[in-house]
Amino acid sequence: MSPLRTALLVVLAVLASPLSGQEPPPLTALALRSQRMLDSAIATGSVGSAVGLIARDGRIVFLGAAGEAAPGVPMPTDAIVRLASITKPVTATAVMLLVEEGRLKLTDRVNVYLPGFGRIVLGDRPGGEDSLVPVARPVTIFDLLTHTSGVDTDDAEFDPLWTSSATVKEFADAVGQRALRFQPGSRFHYGFMGSSYEVLAGIVEQVSGMSFAAFVHGRILAPLRMHDTYFHVPEEKRSRLAAQYRMGESGRLEAFRRRGQEEAPTGFHSGGGGLRSSVADYFRFVQFLINGGELDGVRLLQRKTVAEMLRDQAGTLSPSYGWGFGVAVERGPAGGAEAPGNFGWNGGTGTQFQADPTRRIIAIIFAPSTPRSTGVNQLRTAFVHSAFDP
Repeated sequence: MSPLRTALLVVLAVLASPLSGQEPPPLTALALRSQRMLDSAIATGSVGSAVGLIARDGRIVFLGAAGEAAPGVPMPTDAIVRLASITKPVTATAVMLLVEEGRLKLTDRVNVYLPGFGRIVLGDRPGGEDSLVPVARPVTIFDLLTHTSGVDTDDAEFDPLWTSSATVKEFADAVGQRALRFQPGSRFHYGFMGSSYEVLAGIVEQVSGMSFAAFVHGRILAPLRMHDTYFHVPEEKRSRLAAQYRMGESGRLEAFRRRGQEEAPTGFHSGGGGLRSSVADYFRFVQFLINGGELDGVRLLQRKTVAEMLRDQAGTLSPSYGWGFGVAVERGPAGGAEAPGNFGWNGGTGTQFQADPTRRIIAIIFAPSTPRSTGVNQLRTAFVHSAFDP
């Protein structure tokens, strides 16, 4: 692709964005490099589509897309994508809203809200056989936020719960009656899809008296003017729901979910990974976090609350990253483009964001796909690292 065509794509992408009230950014080397990176990933045949956004000091400096949202349909910059696990920071925000209001405490026992939750732990006998032992102490809200609860649904016995539970609270209740995988607070374990965040969503429903979707929409999405973020994309916007790609047995990309394909609505609104959104909408949420709980004059959380969310609280994801509330948090220099204080997370559907509160840089990339897609992982890593280059 010629430099002129690449530059034109960047300009058109920004002008077509939902944030087009902002003056179009200059065609910087960063913008050109970012668009070429997306185009190159598509050209290799390892990624079906992608849309990326980079912002600095609250202003978008790159917004571009590449590939196809469906055969013959170019990927738009306002495509809506399944967020998967980058739903978790939104769930953590919902919990902290209730904490600030005094309706929850981080030290609260989960069994106060979900009676009978987490009474037994799957232990190991000396001979290697499993045994059941009592919990040393009850699971707390803090344990759930930091993935130190012992909840892990990575087992066939839990599979029916994902489809049989009418609400996320019903799911949380059912999970809580089964054995924990380890003693609460004893170690960090993300588990299958970070299932502690499903339990948190169930507690939000219990405490608020609302469905998790209604609470999130009314208390977070609407105030932040995130008008393209849903647990279930409405019919009038479904054409913007991009296809999800996977590598077929032939070694060629195929649509795992076609463009506009949405599941039937249910009362189960996953706190661990159920939201769909666009990069522009998700940018508003990440900017709200970088701003310390405020966006465009609307304050949802106090600055000290957000600082707790973005502080390493527990766990080791890598030699340099720990876990806050809903996000991975850098603990110290890791080399490359990262700097201490960076936070972010990724989702199994090809989503990822990274933010630097000090330099006020945000990078978001959505490449809708299935988990562990090699080409997608490579693109996400390269895009985020490039965004933080000087």
